[in-house]
Formats: sequence, structure tokens, C-alpha cells
Amino acid sequence: MITKIFRPPVLSGRSHNWKISCFIIFTGLLTCLSAQDDARPVVVVTAERTGGGASKIALTGTVTSPRRANLSSRLEGLVTEMKVDAGSVVNKGDTLVQLDTKLADLDLALIEAEIEQAEIELAEAKRLFEEIVKLTEAGGFSKSEFLTKKTELRLSETNLKQLGTRKSQIEERIARHRLISPFDGVISRKLSEAGEWVATGTPVLELIEMKGLRFDIQVPQEFLGQIKRTGKVTVKLDAYPEGDFSAELAAVVPVKDAISRTFLTRFILQDPNSLASPGMSGTATIESGPTADSAIEVPRDAVVRFPDGTAKVWVVEDSGLGPQAVSKLIRTAGKLGETARVIEGLEGGETVVVKGNEGLREKQKVAVKPSTESDGPHSR
Repeated sequence: MITKIFRPPVLSGRSHNWKISCFIIFTGLLTCLSAQDDARPVVVVTAERTGGGASKIALTGTVTSPRRANLSSRLEGLVTEMKVDAGSVVNKGDTLVQLDTKLADLDLALIEAEIEQAEIELAEAKRLFEEIVKLTEAGGFSKSEFLTKKTELRLSETNLKQLGTRKSQIEERIARHRLISPFDGVISRKLSEAGEWVATGTPVLELIEMKGLRFDIQVPQEFLGQIKRTGKVTVKLDAYPEGDFSAELAAVVPVKDAISRTFLTRFILQDPNSLASPGMSGTATIESGPTADSAIEVPRDAVVRFPDGTAKVWVVEDSGLGPQAVSKLIRTAGKLGETARVIEGLEGGETVVVKGNEGLREKQKVAVKPSTESDGPHSR
């Protein structure tokens, strides 16, 4: 008996390879279609211009006056009249305080009497000298007597000049019994009253100038560069929160506070309505212009680097059918830290992929994923 064993037909090698190829192609097509249909989730940040770009800082400060003076009498004496009070508006040259001048007035009256007597004596000396001149010319008077009368006339003239100088001294002493305003301003404090004895150099009044008010701030040294590029300064006073005051940079004092490492910076306050007063607090918002070393900062994880030294970032753009990833070649500068400083390739404001950028393809659809605090300060 002959037994036949069934054997399955063996496919030829060519037919077997063709079927495997079809399977691979089919699988690849399914993968591509699946990848195209499913948008890849990514975390993005906004590329912001920093460093050399325009910036804005806010610092607190105080309104100050160009001139503040503690006024004192030039002579000691008794205050007989206080002509002003705290809050009084005064002009340059106004009399603010009057001291007792009774003794000086008596001295002035005495010297005036002596001057009157000296003027009479001088007039008499001139009359006698003119008569002697005529007699001498006629030969009726000796030359020695002529010279004596001439000397007496000159002594009378000198005596009158001396008395005039003494009178000026007494008048100046009387004038110094008055305290005069050295400039226009407002009396901020009254430190004495009528009936008090004041000594020379003792403050009697405090006067503050109200024109050309300034706004002073202490600027940390790291912001000095921005201050010197100041384009616009806006001051908001705490007393007037509803309005802003414009200001102009006047000076940066080049001597720093050794403890706080700050520099006094002064702005001229524009106050056409005279609302501000010295001592008011406020905040100055300083906008500085861009510099030549403008750059964009992005997180370090957003940069994809290659062995040849090139680098790129993935930027999310709207294609009309949804967001998609587009690569941008960039050039960075500076040391590598938490952020990369991009000097070429980005304009600022782009939406850059910071997570999920591994294996992205050009124009691949992406889904912007909600960010967390750990994704960085500029995450969206």
C-alpha cells in the first residue's frame, strides 16, 4: 500500500518578497495617515525681546524743591514783628521778620546831627577860604595864612566824608534787623514768634521754592544703562492717583550710595497746574529705547542643536487648517543658561515650542497644550 504525504505548496522567493513589501507599505501608510490625523501636543512660549530692546521700569521717589533754605537773622535781636506764617507765599525781597532797631535808630539820628554840623562847618570853611584867596591875590594876606585856611577846608571835607561812611554803616546795621526773602517761595515752617530773642545763625523760618519742582529717585546700578536711554518718563503721585505727570531727565548724580548701591537720579516735573508739593511720594515709570545689541530670549529647551553647530527652533504658525510647526534657523550668542539669547532668526513675539519638539516634522499639525509654572515664565 502506497501512502501519500500531503505537503503545502511552497511559494517561490519572488512571490514571498512581494507580499512582505506590500505589507510594509500598507503599514507605513496607516502610520502616516494616523500621524497626520492626530495633532501632536506641544507646550509653547512667546519669544520676547530683552536686553537691547525697549524696556520699562517703575521706581518710587519723592518730589523735591530746587531750593530749600533755613532763614536766620544776620544780627541778634528781639523779634518785634513776624510778617509771615507757615503757608505764606512770598516774593524775593519781601520783609519776613522785623527785629528791634531802637538803639540803631538813635545812633542814626546822632550821626545825622553830626553830619548836619559838619556841613555847616564845611560851608564856613569854604567862605573863609574864598575871601583869603582874594586878599592873597591883592597882597593883603600872607601865603602861610593862605595855606592854613586851605588845609582847614580839606579837613572839613574829610570829616564830612567820614561821617557819611559812619551813617552808611548804621543804615546797614538797621537793614540787617530785617529778614529778607532771598527767592520766591512758600514758608513751610515758622520757628520763632514776636517777642523772642534770636541769635545770629539761629533758623527763624524755612522757605521752599515751588517753581521747577523735581522728582528724585534712587536707581539701582543695574538699571543705569536704561535710565541713560530714557525716552519717556511718567510720574504718578500717590496724592493724585487719577492723573499722570510727565517728566524730563535732568541729572544722574555720579556718586553712589555705598550701602544700597543706588544712584540719585533727578527728573524735572512738568506741573502746569501746580498740584505737586515737595515731599509727595510717587512712582516714576521710565521707558527706555532700544540699543544696538537687541536680542530675543527663549528657554534653553526650545533650541534644537546639531553636530555641525547650527541650531533651530520650532515655531507654531496658523496654516488656516489649524496650527502647524515650522522650523526656524537661529544664531545664538552668550553663555548657555536657563535661556538662550537669539540674535538672528527671530523677530520677537513668535510662538516657540519648548516641549514636544523632539521628532517634529516640517508643517506637522500640533495642538498647543496648556502650560504650567514649571514650563517657564513666558509660557502660554
